[in-house]
Amino acid sequence: MITLYEHSEKRIGDILRFEAKIHGATIKEPPKEAGKTAAKPKNLFQFGDPDAYKNMTQAEREALTNQMMNRHQMWVMEKKPMGGKQARVG
Repeated sequence: MITLYEHSEKRIGDILRFEAKIHGATIKEPPKEAGKTAAKPKNLFQFGDPDAYKNMTQAEREALTNQMMNRHQMWVMEKKPMGGKQARVG
């Protein structure tokens, strides 16, 4: 479902850029995404070795937890069809 949404958004963007060019607007094209898969970081949501956390203070653990929760929330917003926004009804 998300893939269909992403493709429809890309198509709408292409149509709008085409219409803008017809009317004489100058459009800055985004850079091509060549090598996108190579630049992707590995899975950010894997747990590390428990021994690495053994010597951390409680404040350091909480800071690391908050950092991971922020990453997770941003990831969720990217994957939702509307970016986490509620649809207007009516």
